[in-house]
Amino acid sequence: MLHETVRTRDFEAGLIFSFGLLLFASAANGEIVFSGEKKLNNFVSELLEVSSISQSSQAFTFTRKSDGWIFISASCTGTGTTRLILDQQTRADTVIVHNGAGEAEAMRYLPKGAHTIDVKREGEMNLAKLTLKSIPELIHCGLGFNPQIKSYGLYDMEFLKRDILPNITILIVPNSIQLSESIIDDWHRQGKRFVAEVGINPQAKTADDHFDYWTGFYDKASFLDGLIIDEFIVNRPVAEWVDKMTPERLTRMEQERQQYAACGEAMKRIRGDPRYKNKMLYAYIGGSGKKLNQEIIGTNFIRTVIDCGYRIALERYLHEMSTEKGSRETLQTFLDGIADWEAKEPGVKKQMVITFGLFSMPSGGINKQPNVDYHVWMDQQMNLAANNPKLADLAGLNWWTSLLADEETVRFVGKLYRHYAIEGKTEMLTKDPLFLDHIQNADFEKGTEGWTLHPAEDGSIAAKSFPRFGRIEGRYMGLGRPADPEHIGDTFLWMKRSPKGPNTVSQTIKNLEPGRLYSMKMFSCDYSDLVNPKAKKQEEALKFIGSIDLDGVELDAKKSFAEMYSSNPEPKIPVWITYHWKVFRAKSTTAKLIFSDWINANQAGDSFGQEQIFNFVEIQPYHE
Repeated sequence: MLHETVRTRDFEAGLIFSFGLLLFASAANGEIVFSGEKKLNNFVSELLEVSSISQSSQAFTFTRKSDGWIFISASCTGTGTTRLILDQQTRADTVIVHNGAGEAEAMRYLPKGAHTIDVKREGEMNLAKLTLKSIPELIHCGLGFNPQIKSYGLYDMEFLKRDILPNITILIVPNSIQLSESIIDDWHRQGKRFVAEVGINPQAKTADDHFDYWTGFYDKASFLDGLIIDEFIVNRPVAEWVDKMTPERLTRMEQERQQYAACGEAMKRIRGDPRYKNKMLYAYIGGSGKKLNQEIIGTNFIRTVIDCGYRIALERYLHEMSTEKGSRETLQTFLDGIADWEAKEPGVKKQMVITFGLFSMPSGGINKQPNVDYHVWMDQQMNLAANNPKLADLAGLNWWTSLLADEETVRFVGKLYRHYAIEGKTEMLTKDPLFLDHIQNADFEKGTEGWTLHPAEDGSIAAKSFPRFGRIEGRYMGLGRPADPEHIGDTFLWMKRSPKGPNTVSQTIKNLEPGRLYSMKMFSCDYSDLVNPKAKKQEEALKFIGSIDLDGVELDAKKSFAEMYSSNPEPKIPVWITYHWKVFRAKSTTAKLIFSDWINANQAGDSFGQEQIFNFVEIQPYHE
């Protein structure tokens, strides 16, 4: 009996010791704060969160309910090395190798189902927090699409590395781009993808023709992970914008339908070809239709894209509106349009990449209202997409195109992606109002109201207008359409240079935040070049003569410039326009904007009698 009692006590003591070890191991192995799927907004769901991992090796399981991207972040303390390995037993993808304390991140595309992430530690390292989230495709357009206003510099990998590259999964590139092996290998090593922008071959007649044309890009650039085709068109119903259905138009419509059928068949062939089974295809779909009008595109094309597992890249270019009411109505129309697409093609949202309008400057900019903060407008669009139930389950996001965007706006896309599509926030990123109040009557639509004028002589300063000048400047209103009903940009300030002295115009800039950065944008043009058009090269055009000064601010001379550009596509004989850009830091709540047609008070320059015009005076916060 005594022997049995000793054995029992030994067993109980061992059980208590084992239980203590189990508790210690549980604490040492890290605390699983969350495992499952917790929706943060329409874009992001948290899949796993673990804290205080200090064991040398530990594996955790998580599940993604559909194919798609995940975002991994690790916060490390101590010294040594941390390695995170995805699915070690199957493909062993080392997603993070991090030395020392700090933050590390990674993105990967995974098939739906259960996955593991193994944590390997060396040295005195503690993984304070490990987080995994599901995120959408985050596309940047792109690398190799440098700005048409050249003074902004190149949008190369060096430029993109701070705000863009950490916040995207896919880079769109021109189909002819030449990249170094190191750039290709490094991007692919991160699990990220290159997608080439290609067109539709106008000479193609059959599915074979389209197949050969599109797959030919893979033959020329084997590093490509997909193609994005620019573009397929969904317009409003023809009866809404055509007065008479002529036999020629009916014939052309039927030919377009046949082309869509051929394109759809080519896509099926690409999907079925083993050589391209791991390649993705995106179909840019633009046009004037706010809803899915299928009279030309047909009832099968969109379904074909969906059935192939490809993506609809729906272009939704929402230009600035002049009123709060107009802004709300524009966003509602956008929402209703997506709902219509989903109603007519159930499930399309899960394979839809919303392509918003990034183009913010000449020769085509939807930043066309100088009294609207374009970045707040971008933020409102993203906030809607992140929160409204009608926009749940979107596959991805894209902003077209850096070719027509200033450097700040390009970088701002990365900030929006980080805020909404990685961090999963629901509140606005910006805290500024949509409508700017720093400058009054910024487009001279009310003549010279709000401006202080100092003419050199009688009649040397006036407010004037010219039909469609807003379009000529590069404010995008849609090609080949009637004049904008609000005649945006058609009014301007006119000056005639005088030997008697400078013409000077000024206004107090109000409601600035001391210490904050702002940008100032303005257009100017030689009036004769506008009203008496004559084809000329840039070196033949009359340049801007004068000065644009900001008093009471700290000017960033390195970021500030003036550059001439040629209007496109209007008018037939292009006009040379000067794009003025300044970045400054406010010193107080007010400052003064002064522009003149003399270089300074004592230096006139030549070309007396030259007439110059100015408008689009936009001052808004600048995001560093």
